[in-house]
Amino acid sequence: MHAEYDLIVVGGGTAGCSAAMFVARCKWKVLVIDRDGASGYLSTLANVSCFPGFPESLSGSDLLVKLKKQAELEGVKFHRDVVSAVAVSENAPCRIMTENAGEFTGRSLIIATGSAARSNYLHGEKEFLAKGVSYDAIMDAPSVARRIAAVVGRNRRSAEAAVYLSRFAEKVHFIIPSSKLDIPDFLITKIQSTKNIELHYSTSLKRIKGSDHITSIDLLASGHEKDLEVSGVFTYVHEYQPATSFLNNVVELGENGAIKVDVNFSTTADGVFACGDVICGRPQLPAISSAQGIVAGIGVDRFLSKI
Repeated sequence: MHAEYDLIVVGGGTAGCSAAMFVARCKWKVLVIDRDGASGYLSTLANVSCFPGFPESLSGSDLLVKLKKQAELEGVKFHRDVVSAVAVSENAPCRIMTENAGEFTGRSLIIATGSAARSNYLHGEKEFLAKGVSYDAIMDAPSVARRIAAVVGRNRRSAEAAVYLSRFAEKVHFIIPSSKLDIPDFLITKIQSTKNIELHYSTSLKRIKGSDHITSIDLLASGHEKDLEVSGVFTYVHEYQPATSFLNNVVELGENGAIKVDVNFSTTADGVFACGDVICGRPQLPAISSAQGIVAGIGVDRFLSKI
């Protein structure tokens, strides 16, 4: 068993780093356990253009490096590992079991594991993350300004993304792997009336191609493949899933699998907090996740001060 910490944060993304930085600044001993920063949602963003304090655009990976460095300067320790289980007992430290380094203990715990865990990818999707492939039109729309974009999906999120991207892109190819869209009628009317959106029904994305950046995609429709020139692919085929499988009913979850918290980001377990995408079940703007991390950090400081 490793030395006890005042706070252990599981997850080293925007929310986790912001929370850890704040609590360490309050002179508490903090450890962040993160499986792999490159696999998180933030690293998929090519363009984080609305994070306060950074007038210049930067990638999600660059922002993550800065957040981690800031936390380390406050004294936060980072450990790369996979958390396999958590045990919480009343009036006892939280026990965090990991796959490689055994067990860590902490007087409090923040869960900031996100909701973008994926194991299945389209051909070329993983290779071009932050190089043209995106899951967030609001964040990455500027990357296809005056260029050609493709949106893949059939749900409301994909349709709203196509409409939003049409403000920036010269043209938007809406790739729909079905004979119809599962969206409200008003949104169908909006899409049909937007001149630079081209609908491709009953069409699937076969592969994403390029070198340092996306240059084109191959589509399959009616048994025939065709190549389209695009600069960005926004895919909404797969649903997000909060990364909570290791918790084993330690905290209460909502219907969508997200962790339930109160206004202070405290969970139903004493001394356990949660923040970031894991509390809403889908990716948020990094600035929002960061703010949630700081509020959770304030809650941890108050909790530690009382005990």
